[in-house]
Amino acid sequence: MIRMGELDQRVTIQAETETPDGRGGYTKGWSAVATVWARVRPLSGRERQNAQQTEASVSYGVVIRRRTDVTTACRLIWNGKVMNIRFVGEAGTRDPWLSLECEAGVPV
Repeated sequence: MIRMGELDQRVTIQAETETPDGRGGYTKGWSAVATVWARVRPLSGRERQNAQQTEASVSYGVVIRRRTDVTTACRLIWNGKVMNIRFVGEAGTRDPWLSLECEAGVPV
């Protein structure tokens, strides 16, 4: 059970957008959908070698108030970190919370 006081971090939810480039194509970017209160907790971290470089990634558990517009196609910004949403937990339509598993330190 989560108490309101535990939502003590601000996160920005972003969705990918396509803007016409004037030449018949599109430029992809990200736009803010909402800035909401969240509980953010680190779950795990790892390092791996890729193309002779070390990549470090961290998984986070994030809880926000239930929203219907958050999917794995979105991403979160928290304390300047870009976090990809890897999993959206569906607990039922009456649950007031939405649980997300996010990963920082990896390309989108």
